[in-house]
This record gives sequence, C-alpha cells and structure tokens, in this order.
Amino acid sequence: MAGSSSTYPWSGWPPDAQQRLFRFVLTGLGGLFFAVFVGVFLFTSTLTQEIEAEKAQYGLVVPIVQNITRLRANQGDLVHLAPGEAVQRIIEDRKLEDYVASMRTTRLREEADSVQVTLNGLTLIMLTDFLQDVRERASLQTPDFTLTRNPDDPRLADMHLVLAR
Repeated sequence: MAGSSSTYPWSGWPPDAQQRLFRFVLTGLGGLFFAVFVGVFLFTSTLTQEIEAEKAQYGLVVPIVQNITRLRANQGDLVHLAPGEAVQRIIEDRKLEDYVASMRTTRLREEADSVQVTLNGLTLIMLTDFLQDVRERASLQTPDFTLTRNPDDPRLADMHLVLAR
C-alpha cells in the first residue's frame, strides 16, 4: 500500500497554509455577501425612487386628462341633442340603419335620459367608428356595454349598450 489518499486537496498542506486558505475563503464569502446585500439595497432603493417619481408624474397628469375630457365633452356637434337623437344622427351618418336591432329611450337615473341600442353584425371598423362618434360628437358615456360574437358570422360583432350623458 502506497499511502493514505487525502480526501481534500488541502489535507496534505501544512496547518498554517490551511488556516490562511480558510481565512481567505471566509473573507471572500463575507465580501461576496456584503456586495450582494449592497447591490440589492441599492437596486430596491432606486426602484422605490422611480416609483415615487412616477406617482408624482401621475398626480400631475391626472388633472390635465380630466380637463381634456371635460373640454372634449363640450366640443361635439351633437352635444346639444338628447342622447336618443344624437345616436340616431350618428347611425344615419354612418349608414348603420340596417344593423340596428333595437333602439329605445330609457332612464338610467332620475335626472339623466339615456338610450339603449342594439346593433348586430358589425365589423370592427364600424364598431370603433360608431363608438368614437358617440364619444367625440355626442359626448355620451356607456354605463352598460355588452359585446358578443355574431352567431351567424363569427367575424362580426353584436353590441348592446346604454348611452347617457
């Protein structure tokens, strides 16, 4: 038998060399943990600062958006009409008469007139153009909106909505 085999590479080293190695490894691990901790702390504090800056920016933008929405509501050419008349005019202008399944005036609340409209078989372009006119020309809101796929042609949409000011 030649000799006993060492289980670790440093097992055959002198005790002073082993102690230096272990001190170096411990110091290195301590430095590594410290570097990771500092990095994580700096990263999270930067994210916190960015979040606070975004909140401040949002706080500045919200009043501007509300003002734009209010101004846009007073701008449309159909704002002076009742909701039913305004929707009827939009339907006529967009030539959507053939797509109207039902349209009737209703009361959403005591003080607000509203209109229920059901349109069937609309393309995406027709749908978005109609909704854009409802918003921009008539300044109507949609407290109730249901969009479903047309059973006869799945590429088309059926829409039921309640519009009110």
